[in-house]
Amino acid sequence: NPENKRVDFELVKGKKGKGTTIQTDDGEYDPSDYNTISRGVGRCLNCNSVIQEDVIKSYAQSDGFGHQVYTVAYKKGKGSLEFKIPTTIDYEGIEKAKSELYNKNKKSGFSILMPTENIFDGYADRCMNYGLYKHLDYFNYRQIITITIYLEIINEAKTLIQAEYEWEKAQAIATYLALVIDRCVDTNCRLSTWDSSRAGSKRATTQHALNLIWNYPEINGAGELWNSCVDVFASDYKNLCALFGTKPGSTGIPGIEQHNEKSIQINSESADNLIHIPNNSVDAVITDPPYYSTIQYAELSDFFYVWQKRTLGDIFPELFYLELTDKDREAVANPSRFRNMGISPEELANQDYEAKMAMAFSEYHRVLRDDGVMTVQFNHKDSGAWDVLAKSLIDAGFEITASWAVSTENPQNLHQAQKNAVSSTVLLVCRKRNPEAEQAWWDDIRTDIRNIVFEKAPEIEKSLAADSRPDADKVADSRQRIKPPGIDLCLTAFGAALSVFTKYTSILDSAGNQVEPKAAFEEVRQAIVEYRLQNLLQGKDFNGIDPLTQWYILAWDTFEAREFPFDEARQLALAVGGFDVSDLAKKHKIIESTGGNCKLLTPQQRLKKRAFSVNENDFSAQYLLDGLHAIIALYEEEENIEAIRRFLKNTGLISNDLFMRTFEVALKVLPQIRDEKKRIPEEKVLQELWLSMDEIKAKVSYVQQELELNEGGQLELF
Repeated sequence: NPENKRVDFELVKGKKGKGTTIQTDDGEYDPSDYNTISRGVGRCLNCNSVIQEDVIKSYAQSDGFGHQVYTVAYKKGKGSLEFKIPTTIDYEGIEKAKSELYNKNKKSGFSILMPTENIFDGYADRCMNYGLYKHLDYFNYRQIITITIYLEIINEAKTLIQAEYEWEKAQAIATYLALVIDRCVDTNCRLSTWDSSRAGSKRATTQHALNLIWNYPEINGAGELWNSCVDVFASDYKNLCALFGTKPGSTGIPGIEQHNEKSIQINSESADNLIHIPNNSVDAVITDPPYYSTIQYAELSDFFYVWQKRTLGDIFPELFYLELTDKDREAVANPSRFRNMGISPEELANQDYEAKMAMAFSEYHRVLRDDGVMTVQFNHKDSGAWDVLAKSLIDAGFEITASWAVSTENPQNLHQAQKNAVSSTVLLVCRKRNPEAEQAWWDDIRTDIRNIVFEKAPEIEKSLAADSRPDADKVADSRQRIKPPGIDLCLTAFGAALSVFTKYTSILDSAGNQVEPKAAFEEVRQAIVEYRLQNLLQGKDFNGIDPLTQWYILAWDTFEAREFPFDEARQLALAVGGFDVSDLAKKHKIIESTGGNCKLLTPQQRLKKRAFSVNENDFSAQYLLDGLHAIIALYEEEENIEAIRRFLKNTGLISNDLFMRTFEVALKVLPQIRDEKKRIPEEKVLQELWLSMDEIKAKVSYVQQELELNEGGQLELF
């Protein structure tokens, strides 16, 4: 709408089609065909010109983004949710909110309710690139007015509460109200997302970072926002009451007046300084330590801290005396704290994290009884984090006596083909090491480590494949949704190897030099490589398969993703052996590496880089992987089975048992994705060739993935 300098929208209604499409009278409508921004790059709706990401960011930082309502969701009585195109009154609402906020700011005492603190320039927040510099910028005008009005009401209520109840109960009620406010800001800000499957707002902090959302939901603050957040809080409160033995529903304040006393003491103290706990007095220590820089807890906490300070600052002044959360005392690797110091910020951040971890474990050792147990929960995919954990445990005087793998994530929510993520947690059971423990020799220990990996690997795989879903979910969907072992197998095997490594005060090589835990992890990787290849080939000899092809197969098997850390690729290459790691990118064009990560190139990308030839006269069968990628690239270009049949015959690949073995294993390790648009091209082509060519089907065993129950039948709305 050039006249009003506004983009107008059309409401498209219809039944759900395939994927994200909608069935209309004019055919299938796919919203993704009308995207105006992708990966930060925009498209002008007026002239279709491309708007580069840096141009968008520059504009946002200088002028700021505006806000426009593009649809209104509503209900008629108790009916289902419906949508309508905004009217003039809807457009005017944002402008009126802006004017109202301006007038309120003139009133005495109102401005202190506004979170005017600057956003910390760290790693967790990605919004400063788009012109969000203060915490109030996370909200549009109407959202900020809504929250500040809630604060005004709560602060008035606090005075009445303190007059009616004793101080401890008044503190509790104020805290509960503050937690409801937290929920309100989390679900009603510019960082919230719309959850179409549940027709509601999804919290801004569901990720490990704060990201600006281009099209965000805004909840009606006149009732719906507060009521829905109170309901969620009340449900959580009742569950906590049950754990504490409290009986909700009593007179006065529910759950506080009548309860069964339990001996529970909660202290908010730093783990590296437990001066309130005597030596050798604790039976058990359970800890889930931070994982390097994975989650910047303090930075994310700022999002809530600025609001809690305005509701609880007068009640708990000792907790809210800082402008923002204390990031210096936090035991995470935060490079943003070490900028401009002449040394790599990452290196300094890692050193700071490691020192804090070591001090914490030393304190745990001090307070733990001699017959006590410490359980450490750990699931970092970086072997470097495991190395630091192991050294901290050894230096503190602990040994690992057992390890367990527990599935902690829903595989359906991880999008494993796109993201190299860990779906299980390893529980390490630790005890105080015998003070009289001796040194050991690495040549002896490495054999023990290999043996324990081969012994424990089947048991680990079984535990990783266990269906850990709640019983209700199993009944609702009896089909087991199990993620292949992947990287979880290797990480869990680390725990088993540490049970051998940590028995001794130190381990020396033949020259008398101390061996670091990372040597044990390298040994684990080599053992896992052999174990997985044996399993994938079902006992067939894998020695004839060249190392480069072995690496490619195991990369998909281990990481289940096209992208993963380069150091992990390097360590896998060292475990396989037989080629130079740098050749993966430079010579063989299998990966490209940027910023510490690497990406497996598709057959088409490798073909363009001339890594192999699809001309049968120039083709070299030195690497089985090249043969695999050649038929994939050729089929994508020709879309002709006869061209593939001719290529396989003339190159001799059709009679090469090792090639057919590689074809079979590739089908096993390539992620199978039901969404046709997201399928891995390599998996899709190999499956089509297997289905279409009897000569391949005769030599390659393959079990097709079971279809979802609603595929090809009645379609669900969500």
